[in-house]
Amino acid sequence: MSKILGLDLGTKTLGIAISNVDATFAVAYENYVFPPHYYKKARAHVLAICAKENISEIALGYPLNTDGTVGERAKSAERFRDDLLREGSPPIVLVNETYTTLAATEELERLGYKKEQIKAQIDAVAAKYILETYLERKRSNERK
Repeated sequence: MSKILGLDLGTKTLGIAISNVDATFAVAYENYVFPPHYYKKARAHVLAICAKENISEIALGYPLNTDGTVGERAKSAERFRDDLLREGSPPIVLVNETYTTLAATEELERLGYKKEQIKAQIDAVAAKYILETYLERKRSNERK
C-alpha cells in the first residue's frame, strides 16, 4: 500500500497530514504557509510531497456551511482540487471538514499548547482530523 495525504486549505496556510503506508493512522505533517491566495505555490508543494512520500490518494477538507450548503470556501476547495488534478496529482476525495478546526484547537489546548503554538500547528492538526475521518470511512466501507 501507499500513503494518503490529508489537506486543510486556507487562504494563506495549508495544513498537511499523512497516513502510514497501511493507512491505519494519520499524523500532522506540516503547516505550510504561502502568500495569500497564491494557491499555485501551495499546489506545487503538495505535488512535491506526493512524489517524495509516494502518495496514492488525497483527502481534501471540504468546508461546507453548517447547514450543509456549498459556500465560497467550499468552491475554493473544489477549484484547488480541480487544478491539482489537472497538474497530475493522485485522486482527490473531498471530506466534510465541519468542526475540524474546533476539534484541533481543543486537542492542542488539552496538550497544554499556548495560543501562539496553537496558531502555528492548528491547520496541520485539522488536516489530521480530515484524514482520520476519511480513513475511518474507508475502513467502514471495507467492512461492508
